[in-house]
Amino acid sequence: MNLRSIFLSLAQGEDTEKPIVAAITSPLTEELLGLCGFTWSSAHRSREHMVKAALAAKSAIGFETVRVPFDQCVEAEALGVELDFEGYYPKPRRLVEGIGEPDFLGKGRTMMVLDAIRDLRKAVGQDFPILGGVAGPFTLINYLLGPAKTMLLVRRNPSVVRNYADRLSVSLANYAEEMVSAGADAIVIEDMASSPDVLNPTIFRMVEVDPLRRLTSMVDAPCILHICGNTLKILSDIPRTGVKVFHIDPKTNLGVAVDLARGVTLAGGVSTFLLLESSGKSIAEASLSCLNYGIRIVAPACALHPKTPIENVKTMIKAVKKLD
Repeated sequence: MNLRSIFLSLAQGEDTEKPIVAAITSPLTEELLGLCGFTWSSAHRSREHMVKAALAAKSAIGFETVRVPFDQCVEAEALGVELDFEGYYPKPRRLVEGIGEPDFLGKGRTMMVLDAIRDLRKAVGQDFPILGGVAGPFTLINYLLGPAKTMLLVRRNPSVVRNYADRLSVSLANYAEEMVSAGADAIVIEDMASSPDVLNPTIFRMVEVDPLRRLTSMVDAPCILHICGNTLKILSDIPRTGVKVFHIDPKTNLGVAVDLARGVTLAGGVSTFLLLESSGKSIAEASLSCLNYGIRIVAPACALHPKTPIENVKTMIKAVKKLD
């Protein structure tokens, strides 16, 4: 089986002899972009550099997936948020007052991302998996209105937030479908704002589970949900979202997670702080621990810290692939 077939089989919950080492979220580091010879801002704003950075994560590090975009603000920017591209990742500089017409396809950087996926498909061929990425509905609301206003709305009028999430889920699904048409094999839904560390699990069930299910039901490809932090309190809700894969942070007890998220494939499992700071032995042990828990799509649990040494990530990959 080629890597694309292995990845898709694992995403569908099928067992394969070989695990895969993926970059579910951003694989960018200072060292990687130094090898590429361009800036962080350019990796987010230039189609050519976005493609080169994605391919460098494959060739220089050894990840067995490629993905774009690297940030979670593409949709917010297309809906009117002004971004600041200084630093590692873009962040909102000026928010919108309210959420009106949620259709953003063709605006901002959306077409550039779709073209980058087409370029990646040509570059890697048909046997290598490509991931597209969108923000989760609730996370997108946070980027549009700001966390303070969003959380105030959640407390005072959660039905308004749910309505926003419902409407945005359709636009996100339309964008994700265009990614699939362009060549993406799966769609990562990055929903960091839904973490139980930030959002009460009861509110998550009220405002985000159904919009996520609507989004995933409209996408003709496996969807991977990424939520940071200890997600133990919402794990039993994840199958209801319709995602095929849940990208898990090891802050969550992996042994318990396997039981609570039945019917959903787990991915991730390797701490990004471990990859940043630890020795080769502890990284290898953590990577093998993921395999022992039954995780077959092993990946950093979140975006790599920009200062992560490439050699540490290679240690993870070698351990999973049982390379000397």
